[in-house]
Amino acid sequence: MKRPTGSLTETAASHPPRIPFALAIGVTGHRLDAISADALPHIERRVAEALDLLSSEAPALAARETDLFADSPPTITLVSPLADGADQIAAEVALDRGFRLQVILPFNRQSYLADFDQASRERLERLAEQADCLLELPGERGHELEAYVMAGRATVAHCDVLVAVWDGLPARGRGGTGEIVQLALARGTPIVHIPLDPAEATTILWAAFDPTVISDHSTAATRRPFLPDQVGRMLAALLAPPESRVERGFFTKFLGERERGVRPRIEYPLLLTLAGIRLIRRDDWHAGPGIAATRDEWIEYRATCANCHGVSADLDRLESAYGWSDRLATHFAQSYRSGHVLNFVLAATGVLLALAGLVLPKATIVLAAVEFAVVLAILVNTWVGLRRRWHQRWLDYRQLAERLRPMRSLKLLGIASPDAPGSAAEPVARRWIDWYAAGVWRTMGCPSGSIDGARADSLSKSIAKHEIARQIAYNRSIGDEVERLDHRLDVLGTALFAAALAGCILSIVALIVAPTWAARQSNLFVILSAGLPAVGTAIFGIRVQGDFGGTALRAHATADLLERIARDLNAAGADLSRSADLVEQAARVMLADLGQWRLVNEQHELAVG
Repeated sequence: MKRPTGSLTETAASHPPRIPFALAIGVTGHRLDAISADALPHIERRVAEALDLLSSEAPALAARETDLFADSPPTITLVSPLADGADQIAAEVALDRGFRLQVILPFNRQSYLADFDQASRERLERLAEQADCLLELPGERGHELEAYVMAGRATVAHCDVLVAVWDGLPARGRGGTGEIVQLALARGTPIVHIPLDPAEATTILWAAFDPTVISDHSTAATRRPFLPDQVGRMLAALLAPPESRVERGFFTKFLGERERGVRPRIEYPLLLTLAGIRLIRRDDWHAGPGIAATRDEWIEYRATCANCHGVSADLDRLESAYGWSDRLATHFAQSYRSGHVLNFVLAATGVLLALAGLVLPKATIVLAAVEFAVVLAILVNTWVGLRRRWHQRWLDYRQLAERLRPMRSLKLLGIASPDAPGSAAEPVARRWIDWYAAGVWRTMGCPSGSIDGARADSLSKSIAKHEIARQIAYNRSIGDEVERLDHRLDVLGTALFAAALAGCILSIVALIVAPTWAARQSNLFVILSAGLPAVGTAIFGIRVQGDFGGTALRAHATADLLERIARDLNAAGADLSRSADLVEQAARVMLADLGQWRLVNEQHELAVG
């Protein structure tokens, strides 16, 4: 893919990227020593049936939704740790059907081979050679169960559906199939349960079947028969955009967005300049510096984090999607904020023009005409903002960008993943931004490479430095900037009301001491007593609509939480599971901040009154 540069004519694409249609199927199951020889033919047949049904329903769904995905053909991938037994059986069946294979090993390859007999060892080697990618996790022989948990967690992190060849019993210890099933169910991943008993039917377990509570696998409400109609509905909920026409309309609008070189709405940056917060910059009115900054940041991240710790991931589509959503969010945020600033300034100007007629009676017609133009400008500004949905597009694109941003670090850790869309009880995307972000994660696939203890340690510290520290600095900077703006607007507004109060006192004193002079200056006193509060009210309105004080509090609170996570991440050392937990929590902290931010701003649509 062509790399983005600072020139708008050199961007990678003319519109945001569509995601390819893809389905990733994970597998977990009992090993050969837990499966009787009589049960093996049954398991092979059931696994083949499960993969056949999934692979037939997925392309049918892709054909129905062809306008919303990239032009590339649908891809189906199996993610497997290649343990003897169910893992290897599923891998062979998948390759026979033309699936891609991605392999995750709990130990380095040579150490893992020691777990198998000669036949299973040769089978693993043959399957691994046919894999698109292979990830070796830093399992230790002294903690084998923890290693198997990591492999299961990584499998769940990179699959949409988990096929579990399982006896249906609760976990009897760490690293077993029962624990991986429970982990998948808690994360919101549907499970195709293939029982060891041939008399039992294959079923689907999924939390979304019982969306009012958080359930476990022992609850009948989470189970459905493994039949074409149920599989079709499950895949549609996972892979297709939300059914809401409104949400699909927003998504179509996103796909049609284009790069905006010039940002004509600079009222908000001018406000920052006039308030003494910072000088207006080139990136306030032109997108070029923003494109260059994003490009440089990603180049640095790749050089210092993604390409030097023994593991690699396909980040190109993620970088493109993030870059588009981030730049669009910045553009529409500035348009929306500038629209509010202009409306309040024009409203105050209209009041001043009306009052000016008292001291300029000969200019009444001219002032009336100008006031008409001011009111018309307010109406036109509001109409344009509503029609172009500055507010909606800002909120959507900023949330999308911040969902995408941490995925690069989550992906490099191998076993980490973003939270499923929707809620814990109903892990289904209801917003197009959640579905699109999940699709980008899906199409990135598994990382490839080898993570040993030293690499896990260096990768954790690198993520703390090059991912989380940047977010801490960003939140501190934004918090400080809007806090200063809020304070200075507060001081200015208070000063204007104080000046109006002083004018009233002066008027009263003048009426007592010098009534004749006061009568001659009555129009001026009216302007002071009415005009200054009008300007002060406009400043107050800008503060309320901007929620600068609340933004500052949330930004600093987020930075505080991220600082704690960064300290723990630096101390995590070679514990990859701990590092994954911390980076997942960092992503949640940023999303929680976004959720609060959106809740506050949702009702602040651009309006006349």
